Amino acid sequence: MNVFPFLGSWNLVVYFILRDAYPPTASPEHITAEEIERDQRADFSGQTLWEIICLEAVDTEYSHIYHAKACAEAARRGLAAGEFKKARKFMWLTAGWLNFKLMMWDWVHLDENDVLKAVDMQRERHLISEKKWRLMRTYVDQIKQMDMVYNGSIAKQADG
Repeated sequence: MNVFPFLGSWNLVVYFILRDAYPPTASPEHITAEEIERDQRADFSGQTLWEIICLEAVDTEYSHIYHAKACAEAARRGLAAGEFKKARKFMWLTAGWLNFKLMMWDWVHLDENDVLKAVDMQRERHLISEKKWRLMRTYVDQIKQMDMVYNGSIAKQADG
């Protein structure tokens, strides 16, 4: 089902992106053993769930270890595998669209602000309805709420 018909060929690009396994099971050939070793120590505690979800859409390649650790961190915060897949699709149709289709390149960092910027741009361009815009913004907030719940439980554990 084509949930974003206005994006045309971008839907096909997203389909092919999402068809591949994620996290990947192998790293790109140019990723060195040192980079893989470094990525084994990756810490995502300072990043939001949306930053973690958006990692694969930045124009920086990471090792499969890095992506696996990012997925594990998202799961630890309560984002189940099926919901992670849904969030990835949403991200590619919004922040990915913004970063690649519109060529507003961000090589280092994408987060919920970029997702919201894309949703707002799609509304401003009359690519989505007011109702769809509200639903999409609500979805972004739902993922943000998961971070707030997770961070609240961490704070309680620290206080406890």
